[in-house]
Amino acid sequence: MPSNNVTNSVFQGLADVFTMSEQEEFFDILTQRLSVILCVEHVLIARVEEHGKTASVRSFFSNGQHSENINYPLAGTPCEKVSAREACVYPSKVAAAFPEDKMLVELGIESYLGFPIIDRKGNKLGLIAIMANTPIEDTELCREVLRITGAQIGSELQRRTNERRVQELAYTDPVTGAPNRTAFMQQIENEINKADANQEGLSLLVVNIRRFKEVNDTYSHGVGDALLAAVAERLREFLQEKDFVARFSSDEFGVLLPAVRPGLLPQAIENIKAAFHEPLLAGDRLFNVSVRIGAAHYPSDSTMPGSLLQRASIALNHARTVTTQSRIYDDSMSQELLNEQHMLERLKLALQEETLELYYQPQFDVRTGELCGAEALCRWNDAELGAVSPLQFIALAEDRGLIHLLGDWVVRTAVAQLKSWLRDYKTFQGTLSVNISARQFDDPFMANYLIDKVSELPRGIFAVELTESIMMRNPHQGMQQLKRLHDNGFIIAVDDFGTGYSSLSYLSQFPISVLKIDRSFIQYMQPGNHQHSIVVTILAMANALGLDTVAEGVETVEQERLLKDMGCYCMQGFLRGKPVPAEEFAKLWLSNA
Repeated sequence: MPSNNVTNSVFQGLADVFTMSEQEEFFDILTQRLSVILCVEHVLIARVEEHGKTASVRSFFSNGQHSENINYPLAGTPCEKVSAREACVYPSKVAAAFPEDKMLVELGIESYLGFPIIDRKGNKLGLIAIMANTPIEDTELCREVLRITGAQIGSELQRRTNERRVQELAYTDPVTGAPNRTAFMQQIENEINKADANQEGLSLLVVNIRRFKEVNDTYSHGVGDALLAAVAERLREFLQEKDFVARFSSDEFGVLLPAVRPGLLPQAIENIKAAFHEPLLAGDRLFNVSVRIGAAHYPSDSTMPGSLLQRASIALNHARTVTTQSRIYDDSMSQELLNEQHMLERLKLALQEETLELYYQPQFDVRTGELCGAEALCRWNDAELGAVSPLQFIALAEDRGLIHLLGDWVVRTAVAQLKSWLRDYKTFQGTLSVNISARQFDDPFMANYLIDKVSELPRGIFAVELTESIMMRNPHQGMQQLKRLHDNGFIIAVDDFGTGYSSLSYLSQFPISVLKIDRSFIQYMQPGNHQHSIVVTILAMANALGLDTVAEGVETVEQERLLKDMGCYCMQGFLRGKPVPAEEFAKLWLSNA
């Protein structure tokens, strides 16, 4: 079994290669470097053609040099045994196991380890294999390296394919094959022109898949994509040829129904609901899908394409509040916009008068029971609106340009509170973290601002949390900002890790200290299930890169036990402590510190 130094060296070398993924010769660089990193003579990257019988080599590094333009049949080779889900491992005597594979004999190959290259939907694109003239000693390390590398290659192959097809996809949703938002808006204009010419109406429906996010969180985005494609196909099957279906947001589809009068809209809506009475097959699972629908009509509700879609969307928002889960637009629904405006004004007033409040949720080291940190969470209890959900008012602040004011208040308040705790409780343990939103992170002066605000705090005690997706909005600028923060003593934590964009190469380059394992994995984690495997993988990755971990949403003793057994010791969740005001936090967890 290799030492930790060897393992870390292998993964660091791998991460260094991944930083070159956008170079044209990346695959040749990768095969050559893997040969050195894993001490093998031969490394192969190949695409498997659609019929699954032939491999087309993208890069083959053998005995110190690259070979070009190689295609070979898979039959009778160990590559044939690499499935879409499983590796093929022959630690020794592989040539004897595949006597028809002449290359194995000619090159004197003794051992073989192959791993599938898959895309985000889980489709097999090809394979990566290492071969050696001596037995492979550490198959587990090699297997993990190839698993990570296969995922990276799959992403890179997709990126390159997407670049070549960018023009083709300008009007097509790549997940479902349906027209996209751009095509939908153009089609609205076309249908309005036809409606005017024929003196007919046009109905527009927005169809939302209910609880779709739970599919992504529970089963993976690959399964979610398959479900979206199945929804698009089901809609096409149930609608007439003259109707038009498009996907224009993550879980929403648009439907145009030419010549459908307002009086016929209720039946048209019920017809679409009926399309989902039977379950949909996505991957190897059946899903019972329900939808909510908002509808508007031209010309009775709007005479402009943009406002027609807007009013159908307003109706969709109202559909969320009724048992039928469907609504047709009427003028009274505009009141919703007025209510939102009222909330916005109340939020501005709350920021001006500083009537918001920070709650603090503790994090504990389960080995010692001691505090290892806390997260600051914003709360708003308005005199007129009552308790407003953070999801609601933070989203409103982002949408309406108040997020910088809100973020500034959170940082100032958290810093002041931390100073107070450090003064009154000398042994305050761990770090206090605040969340950084997408719009805050997009500000090129964010790092300067934060450094100034925490200048009087000790180094290593203040943390910022941001998601993978936020970091990857602008990787170059983000890396510079985070490096400045890290150099000035900030702890950088990746929030909701595993739910967004993940790239080992970027993960190794960003000055990250902590991975916060998303609660969606913890919630459904059982020994041996998919979520359990993901958590194990995250912990192994964190360990290899020298990162700390925090498990979020720990609510049961069993979850805590499983995490502790896996080597995750810092935990946050209702089991140990709910978010509470600063004074209560101090009484509960600092008074005896």
